[in-house]
Amino acid sequence: MSKDKRSPKGLRKYVCYGLGFLGDACYYQFIGAFLLVFLTGPAGLSPKDAGTVGSFIVLADAFASVFVGRFTDGLKCRYGRRRPILLATAFILPALFCMTFFSIGGTDAQKVTYYMASGFLFYAVFILYYVSQTALGADISDGYDDSIKMNSINSVITNTGSLVCLAVPLPAIAWLQRKGMSPSHAWFFFVLAMSLAVSACMLISWNDSRGREKLGVVDEKSQSFREMLHDYADLLKIKPYRRLIETKFILNFCYTIYSNAMVFFITYRIGGDSEWITSLAYTFNTVLGFAVIPFVTALAFKFGKKWMTVGTSVFYGLAGVLLFFSGVRSLPALLFYVLAHSIGVHGFWQLYTTNLYDVADLDEYCSGRRREGNIVGLQSFICGFSVSLTVRIMTLLLQGAGFDGSAAVQTDAALSMLDVCFVLLPGITSLLGAACMLFYRVNREGHLLVREALARRSAGEAPLNAADTTKIEAMLR
Repeated sequence: MSKDKRSPKGLRKYVCYGLGFLGDACYYQFIGAFLLVFLTGPAGLSPKDAGTVGSFIVLADAFASVFVGRFTDGLKCRYGRRRPILLATAFILPALFCMTFFSIGGTDAQKVTYYMASGFLFYAVFILYYVSQTALGADISDGYDDSIKMNSINSVITNTGSLVCLAVPLPAIAWLQRKGMSPSHAWFFFVLAMSLAVSACMLISWNDSRGREKLGVVDEKSQSFREMLHDYADLLKIKPYRRLIETKFILNFCYTIYSNAMVFFITYRIGGDSEWITSLAYTFNTVLGFAVIPFVTALAFKFGKKWMTVGTSVFYGLAGVLLFFSGVRSLPALLFYVLAHSIGVHGFWQLYTTNLYDVADLDEYCSGRRREGNIVGLQSFICGFSVSLTVRIMTLLLQGAGFDGSAAVQTDAALSMLDVCFVLLPGITSLLGAACMLFYRVNREGHLLVREALARRSAGEAPLNAADTTKIEAMLR
């Protein structure tokens, strides 16, 4: 197996699996960064109505997550539990995404209803895709270190996707408008082109995963709602899993409010050509990501995934708090803040799903069952509320401060609130997330022992000795 990891075939495994996450990188980040901009621009909604739409549709993420993990764990199909779902969503997601960014006429109430419906459907299917793609990684990964390698490649690929979905849109849409397209048509044309490219990459990933998913490993428990709730309660007894959920809940707030406030902040706080500066900021963030990814990977191998996440979150948090008091008013100050954010966000997201794989093994050690889908789905359900809450809080804060997305100039109160949303709140919550992660106890040595214990159990061999068993139990405290 180790030979395969160093071979082109091993690299192909990492690359093709990573291509599947372009659906997560492009769709999720694009909506986070530009949905409010689209709704308050070409769609013609007020910030309050746009916030209502944004917070409501994210609830579909949480709602669907309740059932999706359970469904995929118990799916009985000769082609696997995850792969049939990934094939279907590769076609359905692009269509729903385009519907969400299609500008319609009508009254404000009709527009709100349409965007709520299309966005809700998109998120419901998106979470089905996301849970299946993430859970499939537990089968593709070969353990603690291999998951770090795999996710480092994933991060390079998704970082490239971020360049397209974050840095390119506004200049590309502006160029299309200069060529004679209306704003609504320019938005839709870009979204359509991006969706087709992402769908192709998802299909490549699906095709390469053929034969890699563990077939016949199905959770035979009842699919009843009562049994599902029992499973979730059982999973929440695993303390390392709870720590991951708590950390993600807090850091989701941090990264979501940063993404949703960025375009508004640059437009009204930095000045100048806001479209060019926004594109520069996103491009700078992406380029930094390529440098941060190997840095995070190397230090995660040296110090462990927990301490890498804590360190990068503390750095970002301190930078945010200090910059709030010194002020982010110039392009250099903005780019330094983007640098801090890039370090923080990559330190968390690059390693987070690998921790879920570790918890899946720990859960099998404790329960004797493979519940990757439930593990991914439950944390997504809880953290979906964090995203919805963040969008709602931000729009209410801006609305209360008198922010007007159609105005050329904002009030002093609105400008101060942009500082709070884009700089201070992300900084504070990044520090809180780091503090929460300190209580996560899974480490490389303990996870290797878990894998050995599972291998012995499968082979019918003697269990680990008392000293090794104690090390595993220490991770559960």
